[in-house]
Amino acid sequence: MRTSLIVAAPLLAVLVLPGIAGAQDGRGAPPAGRGAAPAAYPPYARPVSTFVAPRTADGQPDISGLYIAIPLPRGIETPLVPMPGRAPNRANGEFSYSLNERPKLPEGAITRPVGVDPPDGKIPLTPEALARRKQIIANQEKIEYLDGRVLCLAPGVPRTTIAAPVVGYQIFQKPGYVVIFYEQNHLYRTIPLDGRAPLDPNIRKAMGVSRGHWDGNVLVVEVTNFTNNLSNNWVIGAVSATPGVPAESLTTGHGIPHSDLYRVTERYTPIDANTIHYEARIDDPKVFTQPWTIAYYAFARAPKNYVPVEYACFEGNDKNLLLMTNTDITGVRVAVP
Repeated sequence: MRTSLIVAAPLLAVLVLPGIAGAQDGRGAPPAGRGAAPAAYPPYARPVSTFVAPRTADGQPDISGLYIAIPLPRGIETPLVPMPGRAPNRANGEFSYSLNERPKLPEGAITRPVGVDPPDGKIPLTPEALARRKQIIANQEKIEYLDGRVLCLAPGVPRTTIAAPVVGYQIFQKPGYVVIFYEQNHLYRTIPLDGRAPLDPNIRKAMGVSRGHWDGNVLVVEVTNFTNNLSNNWVIGAVSATPGVPAESLTTGHGIPHSDLYRVTERYTPIDANTIHYEARIDDPKVFTQPWTIAYYAFARAPKNYVPVEYACFEGNDKNLLLMTNTDITGVRVAVP
C-alpha cells in the first residue's frame, strides 16, 4: 500500500533521539513550571513520494473519491508545559465515528503537533491577539464568545480539515475545477484551476474564495476574501480547550479570530492511492507576528461501505440550546443505547 513512499527523514523516519522519544507522548519537556520550554521536535520537512496519481480526462492528477479524516496525533500547538493525559470519553471511545473505524497515521510518522513552523510550535500571536484570546477563553460560558463550530457556523479554512469525531470528505474533479465537499456542516468549496483573478475584496465568504493550480502532483490552493464579521470564526482549533489551562499554553488553537487581511496557502499532496498529506501556510499581519504553518496527514480513502450522513449540529446539544434559547433540555433527554 505504501511501497511508493520515499521517507523524508525528519518527518517520517522511525526516529528516537535524545529529548524526542519522551516528547512524542506529550510528556517529554521537563516540568520547569509555567513558562517551561516546549517539547522539542525535529525540523519539519514535506513528505516526498514517487506515487504518480492517474489522470483525469483533462490531465489533472486524479485524487477524487470519498475520504475520512486521520485523527491528529497531537494538538495544534506544542504545549508550554507537559499536558496531562485525557481519560477516554465518548469522543474517543466506542461510540465514536458511527460504523467507521478511523485510519491510523502512516507507519513511522512522528506524533507531533500540527504546528510545524515556527520551529517552537507556538502560534505567533501579536500581543493584541493574545489579549483577545485570553478574553475569549475566559468567557466560554457566554454565547458571544463561543466557538463558531459549536454554534453551527462555517469553521472556515484550514479549520474544516481538522479532524472531528465524525467528519468525512468527498473530492470531485471536473475539467478546470476541484470541488471538496465536507461532511461537517454540509460545506463545500469550488476551486477553479484556470488562473482567474481573485474576487473583489469586498466580496467575502466564511470559507473564503479559492484559486488553485497543480504543482506536479500537488494541489496548491490560495484562499482569500474571508468574512471577518464574526469573532466566532476562528482560524484553527481542535477538540476542546482544556479547562484550567491558560491561553498561553493551549494546545488546541482555540480563540483566535482573523482579520480582513487573512489568507491561507494550502498544499494537498497525494502520498499514495489512499493517503493525502495536508499543509497550510497561514498569514494575517494583524493577528500574527509572522506567517506560520500547519502540516499533517489529513485524508485517508474511506472504506467501501462508507456513506456520508446528515450533519446534525444542535440536536441534543443541551449546553448550546440553554445558552441560545434559555431552554434546559437535560431533564427530557432520552437515553439512546
